[in-house]
Amino acid sequence: MELNSIKDAFDRVTKKQKLSSSKSQEIIEQIGQEIEQALSRIQSGKDSASPSDHKLIERTKAKLKEIAPLSQLEGTQKDLNIALSKYPKLLDKSFNPDISKAYRNIDFDIHTVNQIIASHFYRQGQFDLGDCFVDECHEPEAAERKAPFLEMFQILEAMKSRNLEPALNWATNNHEQLSQNGSDIELKLHRLQFVEILQNKGRDEALSMLAFFGSICCQTYG
Repeated sequence: MELNSIKDAFDRVTKKQKLSSSKSQEIIEQIGQEIEQALSRIQSGKDSASPSDHKLIERTKAKLKEIAPLSQLEGTQKDLNIALSKYPKLLDKSFNPDISKAYRNIDFDIHTVNQIIASHFYRQGQFDLGDCFVDECHEPEAAERKAPFLEMFQILEAMKSRNLEPALNWATNNHEQLSQNGSDIELKLHRLQFVEILQNKGRDEALSMLAFFGSICCQTYG
């Protein structure tokens, strides 16, 4: 692969782009100066328009055409477009777009790959597909990854039905690990349960629940 030719082509494109940009900027500045001078002459004259003002405007228009003829702007832009159109063609010739050419025949740890695929299915809640994959590839150990994800989806389904008991049981069973991670999800779940009971079963039932969990929450979260 000849990288020097690619670099040279890129340099030509950037050079044309800079030339086109600087030329356009130069013309814009000249046009601005001519317009400002014309406005200054008009403002320094009479308050009302006069035939001389129209002559001044016509002279300014003619001057602008001399400064920036359309052909001059088109020329620099055309050179830039030609350079830009050639560069992608050179890239296509220099680099093989066939990704299979980059393939290397290396050994994969099939066991690890199967574990990753099975975990992906379980993480997405596709348990039947995950079980089928585990059976087909004869990876019984991968099935061990199913349990925590299955429990998670069961908790989520219960919460959709406004049943917080599975989530509270999970938080209680994992209390130590949650505390080590600085998580207050257990307290938040109890708060949600309190609000749910207050809305559906009334104030007395909610206060009873609060009294039951109050001492535990105070000891745990201060």
